[in-house]
Amino acid sequence: MKKIRSAIINDKRHRIVWRKLGREKADGLAWPDICQIEIEERLNPIDAFDTLIHEYLHRALPDIEEDKVYKMANEITNMLDKADLIKR
Repeated sequence: MKKIRSAIINDKRHRIVWRKLGREKADGLAWPDICQIEIEERLNPIDAFDTLIHEYLHRALPDIEEDKVYKMANEITNMLDKADLIKR
């Protein structure tokens, strides 16, 4: 899986950092003040994709509740996985 390094979210370039997040006990983190998303580098491709979508949604739609972000990210990931659009 190719690990992207940046994305445009709400007209701002965000850095995407892939690193071990064991200390943070999270699969992903979004930092709005520095326009950065961090993703756990040891995730399998499906979980990494889901986490990237999840953190993207947090930045793109900051007022959406966590449970809705979780559900939307899972639905998008499942749809694209069923269409064989996620490389493993």
